[in-house]
Amino acid sequence: MDDIDEVLYTVGEVAALFRITVRTLHHWEAQGLLSPTWRSWSNYRLYTEEDCARVQKILIYRATGMKLTDIKQLLDGGASDLEHLRRQREILLAQRDSLTDMLVAIDTLMEDAMNNRSLTTEEIGQIVGDANFAAHQQEAEEAYGSSEDWAMYQQRTAGWSEKNWSDAQAGVAEVEKELAQAVAGGVAAGSEEAQGIVEKHREALSAFFPVTPAKHFLISRGYVADERFHAHYETQQEGLAQWLADAIEHTAKAQGVDTANPEWK
Repeated sequence: MDDIDEVLYTVGEVAALFRITVRTLHHWEAQGLLSPTWRSWSNYRLYTEEDCARVQKILIYRATGMKLTDIKQLLDGGASDLEHLRRQREILLAQRDSLTDMLVAIDTLMEDAMNNRSLTTEEIGQIVGDANFAAHQQEAEEAYGSSEDWAMYQQRTAGWSEKNWSDAQAGVAEVEKELAQAVAGGVAAGSEEAQGIVEKHREALSAFFPVTPAKHFLISRGYVADERFHAHYETQQEGLAQWLADAIEHTAKAQGVDTANPEWK
């Protein structure tokens, strides 16, 4: 250790720098995706600046929805930092375009509904097909299809009427409007007022499947890391994605959730 002449970071420092959990770093290590270059005399993990650069690449690729195994293959392929950034930018641009297409499709359907125009099945199929909703449904099933919550979501919503869907979505939209107003009004993410709105948000999500404070915290990590979630909140109020993630973390801690090692339960 005496011969090391570079800046080193502990696992806690790396987690804090990139706003991820220590457990995430340990998981990546177990998957062979990231290994700290050094260990202290007490066998504590020590990360170099090069290790941290790899963390940055992993985070961005994960934000695109890429699987860890695919990320490992890419990072071990010998591409330069610039090549990785170009690839990541291309993926995110494609996702942005895809999200835009879906929003345009929804706006089209809403406009027709508000004008009491009855679309034919062929017209609806064309609108939905052009926005490629099927691919996103498949993505969701691949990501969550084996989970109990996905099964609960499928079971609970299978028999929903149009009003059931409308009420559930309106509940989420109402809370999101209140969240946006809180950010615009300068409400602190760690305040009691914020915690009250966070609880309303959790209850609104629970219409689709049971969301505990621990699940709420884990879901909230995607509000910053996943470009699609991030864009959804930022279009409502600048800074909302990060504020909501922070507010949910404060609330989860206040409710006894171990946010350093959260469990999906």
